[in-house]
Amino acid sequence: MKYPDRSNDSSRPAVHEYPFWRERSPLRSVVDGEVLPAQADTVIVGAGYSGLSVALHLARAGRDVVVLEKDRPGEHASTLNFGACGRTIRHKFTKVASDHGLETAIRIFSEAKAWLDYTVDFIDREQIDCGFTRAGRVYGAHTPEAFTAMAEDLAYQQRHMPVDSVMIPRHEQQNEVSSDDFFGVQLLNDVGHLDPGRYHAGLLRCALDSGVRVYSGCRAEAFACNRGGYDARTTRGSIHSKELILCTNAQTLGADPVLKKFRRRLIPVHCWSVVTEPLDDQSIRQALPSERMQLETVLFYTAVRVVDPDRRILVCAQHLYDHEDAQTAAVAVLDQAAERMPVLKGIRADYCWYGQFAMTFDWLPHLGTDPATGIHYLIGLVGTGVPASGYLGWKLANRILGNSEAETVFADRPFPTRPFYNGNPAWVLPAVREFYRFRDQRAWRRALVKDPRPR
Repeated sequence: MKYPDRSNDSSRPAVHEYPFWRERSPLRSVVDGEVLPAQADTVIVGAGYSGLSVALHLARAGRDVVVLEKDRPGEHASTLNFGACGRTIRHKFTKVASDHGLETAIRIFSEAKAWLDYTVDFIDREQIDCGFTRAGRVYGAHTPEAFTAMAEDLAYQQRHMPVDSVMIPRHEQQNEVSSDDFFGVQLLNDVGHLDPGRYHAGLLRCALDSGVRVYSGCRAEAFACNRGGYDARTTRGSIHSKELILCTNAQTLGADPVLKKFRRRLIPVHCWSVVTEPLDDQSIRQALPSERMQLETVLFYTAVRVVDPDRRILVCAQHLYDHEDAQTAAVAVLDQAAERMPVLKGIRADYCWYGQFAMTFDWLPHLGTDPATGIHYLIGLVGTGVPASGYLGWKLANRILGNSEAETVFADRPFPTRPFYNGNPAWVLPAVREFYRFRDQRAWRRALVKDPRPR
């Protein structure tokens, strides 16, 4: 089938340079005109999913909680992301078992399943209307070796714990993916996606209703231990608290030594996201036959999902660099997706935006208490922020409250950095991007030359 290329049609409307999610859940400034209080029991820096989750549970336990947000609540990763809600651990189960032992691997992957279950239960319990659906997810293998590695890793994991996933060989994959370029897929049945803007708006409502005070346009610039607690100096004055918590993730910026210390442990990863014009059901099914979220086994993958109710497609690509403008980025992202989904070639992009998430050097999320200062932290969520932030925020709140539900395998783990790394990877990311892109694309092309069509 021939698909028309309309990417250079000058009559098409300009792309909206903001997240699609904000059409239904506009960002809001909170207590913008109020004076910052002199003190509180707990001060939290960052009003994304993590900060609001910790704040909510502390406030419901009777703590006086103030959240400081340098922009508007949720303005960064929380309302810029893809909306995936799963149990992702960035390493294979066999890799974690080899590095940390089988028992630790089981705990890590069990807690990843727990954060998915926690999020689903939280949405239901708090009656947050965010369009969550357990649609499932498929990972397309870009080589036969990638499929074998996924299959062997899944089989090993399923010998030690329940995992709701199956492997589908290449000759049976047509009901899940539209491209013959994949060499089989892994299907995850129990994961889903949601509208991250509406989810954040619901979480913010819960926090405010529970007595949390959120101050937008209030950048935390410096911290000091003082009078049995902490002084936070902000652009709107200073505030003293008994507890100080950092939930800044990829926005861990500033000259304060504490911020610089954590910044050296985070790698900001750039992503461009595009939402298409509304599409008919036939076009949707030509792109995503099962309407499940689709990813690939290459390192810098393209993620694709359906956005309801007006039947659009969302594409997220880890390009790691800035495009000239949103229109240029939208064309590049859709062209990349169209390599596997030709129906997207020339489809109009209605929304395009840029965001970041924070990777860590061990590819695991981190929470705990800095031994040098006593400051608590929940940062470095490695792209799992929608489900992990709520669950780990609940865990961190329980740690602070001294509750028995505080235990988690992710707490107080060694938080590595690298020599000479200052938190700004701009000097090395282009080379990293090109190396892995070349490596993965070469392997994919060679595999297709050897075996171009499924049998």
